[in-house]
This record gives sequence, structure tokens and C-alpha cells, in this order.
Amino acid sequence: MPPPPHPLSRKIVCGHCGAFCKRKKTRGTAYWICQTHNKNAGSCPTMQIPETEITEAFLRIYFTLKHHGDQVLTRLIQDLQTAKSGKLLWSEDIVELNKQIADIACQERLLAQLKQQAVVDPDIFIFQRNQLAEQRREAKLKKSRILRSEDDQTVQRTQELLDILEDGPDLLTTFDEALFSELVEMITIQDNSTIRFRLINGLELPEHIERKK
Repeated sequence: MPPPPHPLSRKIVCGHCGAFCKRKKTRGTAYWICQTHNKNAGSCPTMQIPETEITEAFLRIYFTLKHHGDQVLTRLIQDLQTAKSGKLLWSEDIVELNKQIADIACQERLLAQLKQQAVVDPDIFIFQRNQLAEQRREAKLKKSRILRSEDDQTVQRTQELLDILEDGPDLLTTFDEALFSELVEMITIQDNSTIRFRLINGLELPEHIERKK
């Protein structure tokens, strides 16, 4: 049976040319190198990075998220929900339903005025009032369903991220493949001194690489 894929495979891309990075070993040390650079160093300036630098950067990112990320991620959820609600309130479906609800309210007020003036028969008044109440209930129910169905994936993924961090250890001293896979969607080598971790909710965090001599 072939060995399982490395946890970093298909997870690291070159920010300069967009190529995936491949793993290679030189004198017992594992590196990740842009495939374009590997074929022709003149075609892409992104140099190879020792695997230990990437895994150590993840440990630093994890520590930051575990101990300081809760407030930031919770605020992100709140901001996303506010933005989503504001966007939805101006969608065509919601605007039309709001118009229907307002029209029904006008009809209900007019019906009440006619009753006060004894212009409308009591039986007809009760029938029409119930009919308008049912129309208003259906319109509000449709509006509620639309708001619930338009669930923002980023909000869900951010909450998942918070749950993973809450259950995770306070400190990682060695690279944890499972936690990495749960938290990180992609790593981009921004330049030869910075890499960016894109988390499962789309949030990107830069991390400086300390080149070891």
C-alpha cells in the first residue's frame, strides 16, 4: 500500500507564481519548494523553506489563536452576522415581503376605521380581519424562512474554529497533524520571509519566517 499523503501536501502554494510546493529531502532535511522554482530557479524567486520553519510557524499561530483569538473570532462572527442581516434586508424577496406586510397593515387599519364608522357588517369585518391576519402571518413566515436559509458559511466555519480551539490543548510543543488539518485550509509563501496561513473560515494570518543559518 502507498504511504498516506503528507499533511502539508497540496496545502502550500507559491504566492509569486501560484504553483503548489513539493516536499523534498536534502541531506536528511525536509524542505518545501515551489515546483516552478524547482524546475527553473530563474522562473520564480521563491526559495525552498525547511519544513521545520513551517511547522514552527503553525505552533506560533496556534498559540496566538488559542490564547488571543477568542475575542477576535467572536467579533468577526458578530460583524459577519450584522453585514449579512443588512444585505438580506435589501434583497428583492425581503423588500417585496416587507411591502406586502405594510400593505396588509394599511388594509387592517382601513378595516378598523370602517368598523368604527359602522360601515361594514360585523360578520364581514371578522372574516376580512381573519383573512388579513392570515396573510400577514404567511408573509412574516416567508421572511423568517429566507433569513434563516441565507446562512453564511463563514459564520459557521468561524464557530467551528472556535470550538476546535476550545477543545485543543493550551500549548502545542510539537506539530499536530490533526489540529493542522482541522484549522488550516492553505498556506501561501508570500515571500522569502513571510508565509500566510488561511484558516478554514477564510481568515488569513501572516507569520514571519526566521531563516536559520
